[in-house]
Amino acid sequence: MSESVPLQNPKGASGRTLSDAVYEQVYERISSGEWSEGTRLPTEVEMADKFGVSRTVIREALLRLRIDGLVASKQGAGTRVIGAPSQRVMEFAEPGSVADIQRCYEFRVGIEGEAARLAAQRNSKTRIADIEAALEAMDRCIIEGGLGADEDIAFHIAVAQASENDYFVRTIKSVTRAIRVGIAIAATLSTRPSRERLTIANNEHRAIFAAIRNGEAELARERMQAHIESARRRVFVGR
Repeated sequence: MSESVPLQNPKGASGRTLSDAVYEQVYERISSGEWSEGTRLPTEVEMADKFGVSRTVIREALLRLRIDGLVASKQGAGTRVIGAPSQRVMEFAEPGSVADIQRCYEFRVGIEGEAARLAAQRNSKTRIADIEAALEAMDRCIIEGGLGADEDIAFHIAVAQASENDYFVRTIKSVTRAIRVGIAIAATLSTRPSRERLTIANNEHRAIFAAIRNGEAELARERMQAHIESARRRVFVGR
């Protein structure tokens, strides 16, 4: 059984919090099979004692694990493991970065959803043509059997540019490294053929594009948020 690492300093230079550290340790136990599917996790009190943190920190970590679809809580029955991600996620991510990648997706849901909403609202013909060009580039990538990281990122930047707000563009560009890591993990761990995996992602892109082109602002936001949530599940849950 793996040891519990003493958790100190609520927020270090990297911006990682105690809940990040707990999240990663529990995630690793689940992915390694130490806490297999169906396992009832220790109580909040027991986990707080195990990790040397407050129950509030434990609750924050468990909430994120529930969002990931890895655990479920039921009153009177405690918290059980309901999904097991591949252990190879831990192998591909840099030490201490799993929580950062997860937080990046969480952050992007709100930011990119709003960018898509504004893109649809402002409905610039030039910008919409740029989004369509990014989609066509992804189509070519699918045919050629590429990874699709550059094309995927280009699509999201094109949507941000269509918001006509440079803050969105700069924000998306600032997290491209984390996006690339997520795409690489999903590509490596996916049980689907590369072409199928990329086609699923690009179909989601096309649904977003259609809403933007048609000026359906709220629908564009909803579809972008759903796409990023789906991308997160492909990385952390494998589905």
